[in-house]
Amino acid sequence: MRTRPSRVFGLILLAASLAAAASGPGLPDQSVSFAPGSVPPRRARDLRVDNFILLIPDGMGIAQTTLGRWYKFVKTGENRLSFDDLACGLVRTYWATGLITDSAPAASAMATGFKTSAGAVSLRPGKVSMPGVQPLAEAEAFTPVATVLEAAQARGLATGLVVTSEFPHATPAGFSSHHSQRSALEILAEQQVYLGLDVVLGGGRKYLDPKIRKDGEDLVRVLAERGYRYVTDSAGLADAPPGRLWGAFAEAGMSRDLDRDPAKEPSLEAMTRKALNILSRSKKGFFLMVEGSQVDWGAHANDPVGTATEILAFDRAAAAALEFARRNGRTAVLIAADHSTGGMSIGNPDVGDLPLERFAEAMRRPKATPTRAAETILDDPRAGLDRARLIAAELLGIDDWKPAEIPGLEGVVKERNFKKLELFLGQALSRRAGLGWVFTGHGGEDVALYGFHPRGLRPEGVIQNTDIALYIQACLGLDLRGQTAERFLRADEAFRTSGAKLSVDASEPMNPVLVASVRGRTLRLPAGKSLASLDGKPIELGGVVVCIVAFGSAAAAETRSWFVPRRAGTLLD
Repeated sequence: MRTRPSRVFGLILLAASLAAAASGPGLPDQSVSFAPGSVPPRRARDLRVDNFILLIPDGMGIAQTTLGRWYKFVKTGENRLSFDDLACGLVRTYWATGLITDSAPAASAMATGFKTSAGAVSLRPGKVSMPGVQPLAEAEAFTPVATVLEAAQARGLATGLVVTSEFPHATPAGFSSHHSQRSALEILAEQQVYLGLDVVLGGGRKYLDPKIRKDGEDLVRVLAERGYRYVTDSAGLADAPPGRLWGAFAEAGMSRDLDRDPAKEPSLEAMTRKALNILSRSKKGFFLMVEGSQVDWGAHANDPVGTATEILAFDRAAAAALEFARRNGRTAVLIAADHSTGGMSIGNPDVGDLPLERFAEAMRRPKATPTRAAETILDDPRAGLDRARLIAAELLGIDDWKPAEIPGLEGVVKERNFKKLELFLGQALSRRAGLGWVFTGHGGEDVALYGFHPRGLRPEGVIQNTDIALYIQACLGLDLRGQTAERFLRADEAFRTSGAKLSVDASEPMNPVLVASVRGRTLRLPAGKSLASLDGKPIELGGVVVCIVAFGSAAAAETRSWFVPRRAGTLLD
């Protein structure tokens, strides 16, 4: 099945194809949302920019966007978001074997141009069953593919990630690491540290800490050795000089924006502005991905105020990015969610036309999110119904509990289950605001697309999430297919000409090492690192060694699971 493209996007992608044909291998062969037409070759030149900013409001469906806009009106009197005027299309979000994606395959599609399997991070899928997704050969299943961030690095561009989740969480990981399991956060974090990004800002301190990591790796020390300034609070971020910067402002994910202590955790806007200040010093240009990570988390909790305040935090970051792009004149910006979350509706069975006054009254009251309220209630191990009602009134403005609601509130407090209490409070606030939720999972509907290009050449119409990677590739002159060939050779293929014998040293199960030996020479290639050793001497590979299965498993000792940069394969020739 081929989908009908917009004429503008068909022209843009044909221009990219012409540019790729002139310069070597380029486009992945997966996208189905455009068909070639006739366009002068100069269109490829017209499309080119120096810098690209991709902003992803994770989980922000159309209903959430509407919620954010109305909440902004309630709080500020302004009834528009910073990117409203840039709406230009819809994005299809389905993955390789189903209608409803999670963040890992969604981010991977946007980063690589390939739809993939559930939980996979920037790999080809294990199988394909959806229409319009190109079948793959058995040998291609679960093989790494280059991301636009890695391809940008290869062109000499500066690169950055800004998030409010943990830095190895699904979306940032999809642009900067490769594995079969999005839950392998320690493995993903190590790959990110060795990838050589210029700026990384978000949460996730514990994934750098040798006291917490299962492999005992001290990644803070590695960051220092690789020239990073490492900061952990807002003052550190503000004071950091130009240069490589890694900010980890929370042990895991950062606090919701409404609950955030500004002295400890900077806003998404502040992190975005700092990243732009550093990256824009690159003479060759930059690629930056900014994620409003916790729009999704608020929606998973059916929390209207948490969702709305995260959208406004994202809106301020988007405004900063667009301000930079318009002033700079050589920067393109795309904004698109990876999927929707929660099946949210403006309205529920108990309301009619939903007067603005009802919505405003309920949404204006909260001083904190249901997440913070649930934490506060359960901080007291003896907490009961009275304490729960007191905290709900103080933090959420809910002081009108209905008789039918009381048994449920008392039950979740007694059970002392944080997630259930958080959800109960979020749904109670939603009912008062006249909002509805279908579930707590992801949705499979299309999401909105917003675009800015200094010459107006932005995607339009209904596109695939994979087309986002192709558009970025075309704008920055990248070579995704070529970088896949350079960075991810199967280990047995990489060392075929040298005749090296391959084995895996799993004496430290969480730190496996691929070993290549021939004619008395030994090359040791630790998984997750770009630093190898040749006959005991350290050597940089120009890319990260990837083992795509769980460390400590029998499969990790199979050399078929290993992929190495092309340079590694030449060291023993």
